Amino acid sequence: MQMDDPSAPTAYIADTPIAHRSGEMEDRERWYDTACEIQLVSAAKSGDHRAFAELCRRHTPSLWRWIQRILRNHEDSDDILQDTLFSAYKHLRNFHGKCSFRTWILTIATNNSLMLVRKRKNHPETGLTYVTADGDEFEILGVNDPLPNPEEVYARRQANHRVAQAVRRLPASFRQIVERFHQDEARLVDAANAVGITVAAAKSRLMRARQVLRRHLKNENTRNRAR
Repeated sequence: MQMDDPSAPTAYIADTPIAHRSGEMEDRERWYDTACEIQLVSAAKSGDHRAFAELCRRHTPSLWRWIQRILRNHEDSDDILQDTLFSAYKHLRNFHGKCSFRTWILTIATNNSLMLVRKRKNHPETGLTYVTADGDEFEILGVNDPLPNPEEVYARRQANHRVAQAVRRLPASFRQIVERFHQDEARLVDAANAVGITVAAAKSRLMRARQVLRRHLKNENTRNRAR
């Protein structure tokens, strides 16, 4: 099978000596371990199941943790993880690289998780039931959860995504200081030194960048409400 990426290993030749084929197999396995995400996605879209399996291996731990944060139930998280991986495999050709594969598959996981949460709300329970080894059942009364609910988590994530997009649209001089100060959590003096400007200039750019961001986000909210 020939992959889209020229650095990917090519198909094996049937009459190649066994020792040589063994070396090629080692090279192939090494390629999967070292290939970047773009290369693996390209190979997987061409029908390489091993490439898709490698993508799953790399992202499954963070996917499961994200799903678990939303659902807070191990069994449901396992089910939604499997649904997410299957959906990603089924719709891989619809992934066009406008965002990273990680962001794309996290979005699928989020949507699947929230669908299950909505189903739960349509079938509310009075409490949790604990079953002992002897078969005795005890009802555990529900308590208010101080953590954000899944909708709040998703809304916060979407808000952070919109802010990140707005930051990327800033002029380079503004974007550099915002990224250094906020995303890298550097002190203003360190951010200024990294960019090569004075602290006063950094403070001025940061203030103007915030004004541009607020204006952009306000306009975006207005457009969304008008739809």
